[in-house]
Amino acid sequence: MHIDPLLMNLLGFTATMFSVLMWIPQAATTWRNRNDTLRLAGISESTQWLTMMGALAWGVFGLLSGSFWVAAPSAVSFPLALATIVVVRQGRRMRHVVTSVPIISTSEPLAASDRTGSIPII
Repeated sequence: MHIDPLLMNLLGFTATMFSVLMWIPQAATTWRNRNDTLRLAGISESTQWLTMMGALAWGVFGLLSGSFWVAAPSAVSFPLALATIVVVRQGRRMRHVVTSVPIISTSEPLAASDRTGSIPII
């Protein structure tokens, strides 16, 4: 089967764009929450390492096979995965600040007959 080279390049470009576009939400969320340890907790560092290894393997394969479109997504996904690892590690080293807000004021009695200070369960 013979496929027109223009069509092959268009297909390669489209596949590369999907590979690049899939990183935009992850990168934006990671960057936006870089100072929030709780939100960074949901990002798997091991997944980012695996992504980097996969990108490296596909990049080398693409270069050795002479296929630009196979190697191109690796030029984006490898540095973004590495940047995500750096941001997540820095964010996890930050001190976690927890604030608590009282639900019930301790200065007000709960009921006239409540002398123990316990909270009634209804």
